[in-house]
Amino acid sequence: MKRFPLFLLAALLGVAASAPAQLTLEGRIGRAVVGKVTIGDDGHRGHREHRSDRDDRGHRGRRPAEPVRCLPPIPRGHWQTIEEQVLVPGYWQEQHVPPTYGWITDRCGHRHWGVVDAGGCRRVWIPARWETRCRRVWVPC
Repeated sequence: MKRFPLFLLAALLGVAASAPAQLTLEGRIGRAVVGKVTIGDDGHRGHREHRSDRDDRGHRGRRPAEPVRCLPPIPRGHWQTIEEQVLVPGYWQEQHVPPTYGWITDRCGHRHWGVVDAGGCRRVWIPARWETRCRRVWVPC
């Protein structure tokens, strides 16, 4: 008996259709959409309960209203730009000096083009100075 006899399958389906049974299909899409389909007798005649009548905790009826959130009061005032005199202290700065090229005369008096000064980096002192800086401040009314 490698195959299940077809007549036995038909007999089982006939018995299952005539017996009081319940088939329930439930579906859920996200938190808002819930559905339930019941086929057959569920033993509660005249009483209908849909899954959509219940909230997530299983309580019947409407969900409690969320508390109303009050917005903070609108601040009164305006932005103002202020200019200030600021003393910037002196500091050392590294500056790059490029090489210098020119005509060079050798010991024999011949002139040729070459590097006069190799260049490099040098340190320069930048003295203290006053600067005008701008910033925005909130002025309440």
